[in-house]
Amino acid sequence: MHLFFLSEGFGINTNVLETNILNLAVVIGVLVVFGGDVISSILTSRRDRIVQSVESAEKKYLEAQEALEKANMNLDEAKQKAASIRAQGDSTVQQVVDLVARLAAEELARLEEVKNSTFALAEQKATKQVQQQLVSLALTKAYTKLETLLKSPKAQKAYVSQAILALRAK
Repeated sequence: MHLFFLSEGFGINTNVLETNILNLAVVIGVLVVFGGDVISSILTSRRDRIVQSVESAEKKYLEAQEALEKANMNLDEAKQKAASIRAQGDSTVQQVVDLVARLAAEELARLEEVKNSTFALAEQKATKQVQQQLVSLALTKAYTKLETLLKSPKAQKAYVSQAILALRAK
């Protein structure tokens, strides 16, 4: 549908493709003429901000790399210290175990000596007690026998004679 006002020289073009190209050319022309400097400054500003962001990101990346290296060095040092502490702890534990074992052996030997000496003392005491009881019993028997012998005059005379003969024989 074409409407042209032939007498006036003005008309409506209903062809979409032709009108869009024409409209686009007009808009681009206006933008280039009037907005070229503005767009250029906006794009330059945008480019500068992007460059700054990239440089800032690179700087932060390098700082992070340095911090990571330092943290890894600290971790290695901590691992070495931990290994050293663990070795010292193991050594100390072994020394304590050896000391306790040695002290236990010494105490066991001392207790064995005490046991043996206690048994020896108990044996001596028992032997002495038995000897005392035997002496007491022998004395009691001898006293009883002597008393019986000395009650009769005839037995007294025989005992005295025997004692005299025994003394002469020596």
